Formats: sequence, structure tokens, C-alpha cells
Amino acid sequence: MTDPRPGVVVVAAENDFTADMVVDRLGSHAAVVLRLDPGRMREDPRVDGRFDPRGRWHTRLYHGDRSVILDEGCAVYWRKPTRPEAHPEADERWRAHENTTALLGLLKTAPLRVWVGDPTVGAAARLKPAQLAAAARAGFTVPDTLLTSDPDTVRAFVAEQRDRVVVKAQTQRHTTFIPTTRLRASDDATTVAGTVHYLQALVEDRAFDARVTVVDNRVFAAAITHDELDCRNAPVDHHEAITAPEHIARACVEHVRDLGLAYSALDFVVDQRRTWHYLETNVVGEFGAIETCTGLPISTAIARLLVHGPTTPPEPARM
Repeated sequence: MTDPRPGVVVVAAENDFTADMVVDRLGSHAAVVLRLDPGRMREDPRVDGRFDPRGRWHTRLYHGDRSVILDEGCAVYWRKPTRPEAHPEADERWRAHENTTALLGLLKTAPLRVWVGDPTVGAAARLKPAQLAAAARAGFTVPDTLLTSDPDTVRAFVAEQRDRVVVKAQTQRHTTFIPTTRLRASDDATTVAGTVHYLQALVEDRAFDARVTVVDNRVFAAAITHDELDCRNAPVDHHEAITAPEHIARACVEHVRDLGLAYSALDFVVDQRRTWHYLETNVVGEFGAIETCTGLPISTAIARLLVHGPTTPPEPARM
């Protein structure tokens, strides 16, 4: 007998605290929740996908006595499953790649009610040039930005910005954490040769940083007050729930939908004149610490989105 309750598939690593919060909130809804990590699968959970001659896939996922059909009544929350590269053994990396690739393919062919965190959409949305273009379309104030591997271009940009420039890493893969760093005319610009660097004008007269989390059409804003150049180095207890200006909140929702997403976390610097300067969009942005510190019901909103679906389906990305 088919379970009439909506199915929700949570794709996340076993030790994902943020995913745990959403799974806990899903417990208050009438839904069949099935969690799996394709990067560390064994005999359970199980995946069955069958392609029929009419050109459709019929897929069911199993875990213990629970099962979920990937159809119009199913929702997916793709968080951060174990990356195949995390396995030291070649066979384990291959197994993880096979499982992840197969699951992604089956999900992409399924007529899902909603998919929060589709990594194939997120891969394009997290590219900084696409983000800044989308931010401009939404009407955000965006700092002057440069991508270059030319030392002379770096020197000219630093001079143009009167020695007020920061350099940021576009990714954090295959390296230790790289914080945002000041770049001055006295620094050796020749070190950028051979690697494209991401430079931005420094936003001065900062009052506070802001993290705006968008879930469907809901907006949750938090102020982060600190003295660090990079807010990721700030203590988590310096977060405070705030109400974003109406035009900022509306633009954040439009921006996330423009990227083809249902969830994202946007970072801003707010100056002393209360101008909001857009920095970046985190397509799988963390919210666990912010929710714990501020009480903002972000995980509850995600659970509701998964069970009831979006108010307006995300439009195809315009990048």
C-alpha cells in the first residue's frame, strides 16, 4: 500500500548539524522523511530506479521500513553530503562518485514538488560573475570588483581605489581556510600572476555586517557586529535578529529566484549611512549557528517549504 503522506528526501552527511535541525522540524509534519548520504552508502538505504519504454523513470528510495517515491509529491533537501574526494581509498572514492552521480541523475529526471539546494543549479549560481550580475539586476549596491591575474591591473585597481581593496578566495577547496585579506599598494602584486584573483573595493564606515537568509518568499535577517575584516572570524554570539528594509528584503527574494533557487544566504555590509552593500550569495549557506543564537525560525521555514511546496516556483536562472 502506498503511503499517502508527502515524501521528503534529505541528502546530507551524518554529522550535519544544520540538516539535523531541519529533520527535527519535519517531525512535526505529516511526512515520510528519508535521509541518506550518497558519499557513504552501504546496504541501507537502497535506491531503485527503472526506466520504462515510454521514456519515464520510476524511482523509489528505501531505508528500513520507510520508502519514498520520487514523484510530484516528493521534496528534496540537498545539503552537504560526503564528498567522494574525502575518502582516502580509491575504491571508496569510486563508490561515492557512482552513488552521487546516480542519485543526482534520478533526482534531475523526477517531477519533484520542490528541490531545495539542487547542486547542479547551485554550481552555476555560486560563480561570482553570475552572482554580481544578478545582484545588479535586483538593484543592490555592489562594490567595484575585479577578476584578474595581471599584476599591472592589480596595481592600477589598488591605486584607483586609493589603497582600499580586499582580496577574496572564490573557493575554499583543496586548501585551508582563506579569509578575506586587505591588499595595499605596498604589497607585492607579482604574486597574483598565474592565478585569477578576486578583488573588491573595501566598504568603509561599516556599521555592521548582515546575513540575509531567504527561504522561498520568507526573509530572515541577522546583524553581525564585530571588528574583523572577515565576519567568518567573528564570534557567533555577536549575531542579532533584525528586520531588513523592505526594498532589501524584496530584492533578496527576487535575486534568489533569479538564480533559480529556493534557498540562499546573502551577505551584506551596512555602512553608517545604512546603505546595504551586497557582497555575495551562499547557495548552501550555513544557518544553524545564526538560528541557535538569534532564534530566527529558518529550519522551520525550510521544513514547511519541503512539505507544502513553494509559493511561486523558482524561475529558470538568468545568468
